[in-house]
Amino acid sequence: MDAQRTQEGGADAGAPRWTISLFVSSVGLWTGAALFFSAGVLPTLFLNLPPQEAGRIAALVFPLYFRAGFVMGLLAISAAMRLAVRGGARWKRAAALLVVMTLAQGWSAVVLHPEMARIRGVEEQVARFQQLHEWSVRLNAVVLGGGLLLCAGSGWLLARRRGEA
Repeated sequence: MDAQRTQEGGADAGAPRWTISLFVSSVGLWTGAALFFSAGVLPTLFLNLPPQEAGRIAALVFPLYFRAGFVMGLLAISAAMRLAVRGGARWKRAAALLVVMTLAQGWSAVVLHPEMARIRGVEEQVARFQQLHEWSVRLNAVVLGGGLLLCAGSGWLLARRRGEA
């Protein structure tokens, strides 16, 4: 059976099932959280509260959001790299996309948001804050877009393919 699985290729060709579960769970949780936060929580806050209060509340959640996303990215990368060993080039592409997403999430967590927190509410730093905010939105779009692409392509990633090992 193992020789047949390896010959057929696919996501589970010699890879433990937990690796596939780790990949699917981490990408799904990360993407779902990014979508919920970006399309649900933030618009709700900013449509229903004064901008400064909404920003203050969002700033309380951002550190957890970015750190949790970074951890999910690291888990997804480790699973994708393990799957790439026998799962073909598609898993290498998925791992490369996850590296880009995780770097975007990590940059936001470690560089952008600490700086934004430091200058939040400082009158002379409004323009700089807006610049950093724009970068944050772009990096979050990379994470969300990549996650949606991986979710949409999960059938292609997980399908068994002949001759691709």
